[in-house]
Amino acid sequence: MPRGKCLTELEKGYIAGLKAAGYSNRSVADVMGRSRCLINAYTKNPELYGQKKHIGRPPKTTSRERRMILRAASNSILSSTQIKTQLKLDVSSKTVRRVIKKSRFIRRYKMRRAPFLSAEHRQKREQFARAHINTDWSKIIWSDEKKFNLDGPDGYRYYWHDIRKEKMYLEQRSFKGGRGVMVWACFGSKGRIQLNFTPPRINSDIYKFIMRRSLLPYIKRHRRDNLLYQQDNASSHKSRSTMRWFQKKHISLLDWPAHSPDLNPQENVWGHMVRKIYQNGRRYTNQDQLKKAILEAWKTVDQSLVDNLVLSMDDRMFKVIQNRGGPIDY
Repeated sequence: MPRGKCLTELEKGYIAGLKAAGYSNRSVADVMGRSRCLINAYTKNPELYGQKKHIGRPPKTTSRERRMILRAASNSILSSTQIKTQLKLDVSSKTVRRVIKKSRFIRRYKMRRAPFLSAEHRQKREQFARAHINTDWSKIIWSDEKKFNLDGPDGYRYYWHDIRKEKMYLEQRSFKGGRGVMVWACFGSKGRIQLNFTPPRINSDIYKFIMRRSLLPYIKRHRRDNLLYQQDNASSHKSRSTMRWFQKKHISLLDWPAHSPDLNPQENVWGHMVRKIYQNGRRYTNQDQLKKAILEAWKTVDQSLVDNLVLSMDDRMFKVIQNRGGPIDY
C-alpha cells in the first residue's frame, strides 16, 4: 500500500477490522505496509485524524478583539499602546502590533506633508492643472523659500495606512519656528540661479532686492526664450509694489494656485538638499556652519536632476486632475 499519504476511507475500515480481530498497531502496520507512527496517530483519535493542528500557543486575543484592533488602526495615527488602552484590552502593546502586522491591508507609513486645502483651494488647483496640461514647462523659472533648522529637519508623523483607503497627509498652515536659516532659491531648464540667504521675514523691499540681484540678470541672459517666473502667493510676492516692479521690468508671471508646494519642483530640490545637509543625523551649532552646508548641497543640484523635475510636471498636472485638486505624492 502507498506510503507517506493520508489514510483513505478504505484503509481506515481495514484498520478497524484488524483491531477488532485483536491485532496490535505494529501488526496492523506490517499487514498494511504503512508506518507504525501513522497507525498510532490514527488509532489514538480516529475522529480528529487528518484535521490541521494548531502549532504554538493559542492566540491571546479573540476574533472579535482582532477585528476591533484592525478597525481602530485603519488609517489612524494611534499607537499600539493607545489602541490597547482605548479598547481596554488585557494584552500587551506588542500583541496589538502583531495583530496589525498580520493584516493584509494595514501598513505602518510616514505621513507625508501636504498643504492645507479648502474646497476652494482644490477647485483652483484642478482648474490650474486643466489649463496647463499642455504647457511647455521648460519655459518656467521655479522659485521658493525654505527654512533650514540647526537641529535638523522637522520630523514626520507615522500612521497605520489601510491600503483600501486614501492616504493621510500632515497638513500644514505655516512655517514652524526654531533657530535656523532662511533661503531663497530658483532654477529653470537653463540652469540654477544664485542662492540667497534672507532674513526670517521677507517684506516687499527685500524681495525686490533679491529679484534685482538674482532673477533679473538670469532673465536678461535668456530674454529670447520668453520665460515665465513662478512664485507662490506670499504677501511680499503679491504686494502692489512688487507687482508693479515685475510689470516695469517686463517679467511675465505664472498664475500660481494657492497652497500648492506639491506642484512646485523646487520642493524636490529642497528634499535633495535636506538629505545632503542632514545626512547621518548631522546637526549644526551655528548659522555659519549651516550656511556652508547649504551652499555645498546647492552645488550638488545638477542639470540632470533639474531636467527630470521639469519633465515630471505633466504627470503632476494629470494627478491633480485625477485627485480633483487634492494633494499629490511629489
